[in-house]
Amino acid sequence: MRLMITGRHVAVTPALREYIELRMERLDRYGLKLGTLQILLSVEKFHHVAEVVGVVQGRRLQAKTTTEEMYASIDEVVDKLGAQLRKLKERKVNHKFGDQPRVRAVARKTPRAKDDGMEVVRPRLEALTIEEAVETLNGEKLPLLMFVNALSGSIQVLQRLPNGRLSLIDPASDRARVAHGRA
Repeated sequence: MRLMITGRHVAVTPALREYIELRMERLDRYGLKLGTLQILLSVEKFHHVAEVVGVVQGRRLQAKTTTEEMYASIDEVVDKLGAQLRKLKERKVNHKFGDQPRVRAVARKTPRAKDDGMEVVRPRLEALTIEEAVETLNGEKLPLLMFVNALSGSIQVLQRLPNGRLSLIDPASDRARVAHGRA
């Protein structure tokens, strides 16, 4: 990680530079490759402002904070940047379906015993956001769509009601809710 420290209306002393470098070393624990971080320190009347801007894995990170003391501003801005990096790493690590190719739901029918006349359908579920599920349901004019919610990881069903509205059924919760208005 390369740090570009700039002071606006404040002198960047060696002690201040060392403190920033020490605090920024904590960000290495997230295991993400940090490129160049631009750190801007400024003083406006009695407000000490610390701002960090950088790019990590194609995502722009930015944090800014103001306190009455420069060292406190640096601490807070590093904490904010750490929270953004933690979120980025969690998104990278926690995608249960992220490494699998995205495939539309395909039903595979497996007949059961012939005497009860029942078929068992085992769909291969796709991880979708609710918006993507609505688009799929509307685009293919399906009466219902079962999918894995990409954000929560739970299985949900999106159903078109007779009045044209859409209903989101979440078996993990106790109730179904109307997700969107007219389709």
